[in-house]
Amino acid sequence: MAVTSLDTVCSQLVDLGYEPRVISLGENSDNCAVMLTEEINHGRLKGKQVKFAIGMQEDSFPDYPPHFVYIADILSDKLPVHSSYNQDGHKWSAFSVPPSDFWDNLPDSEKNMKTYLNRHLIRFWDQI
Repeated sequence: MAVTSLDTVCSQLVDLGYEPRVISLGENSDNCAVMLTEEINHGRLKGKQVKFAIGMQEDSFPDYPPHFVYIADILSDKLPVHSSYNQDGHKWSAFSVPPSDFWDNLPDSEKNMKTYLNRHLIRFWDQI
């Protein structure tokens, strides 16, 4: 069985102390993402417990980082919603927010979920 990008993302998140879960969003079972529940420490959602997921556009992590951030039951008037899904009693909004502005220039040793969370997701939460 081949290791997928989502497997690698999950493994790195577990190593960082998270409890990730792969979920399927929408009617297409191929649209999978890694879900986390976490208290947000930045932006307008600071202090809120948020269910969110990160998803790939290509199966080539870490060369290509997660492209999409999905948030359950929270709307944004600052960033355009790429798509939405009703899944497991939640309304998920997908945001197309690849970190390519800095990811491509990182050394391979820094292309990991720790960098993605600490550098990219923090600014995402500040923008949402």
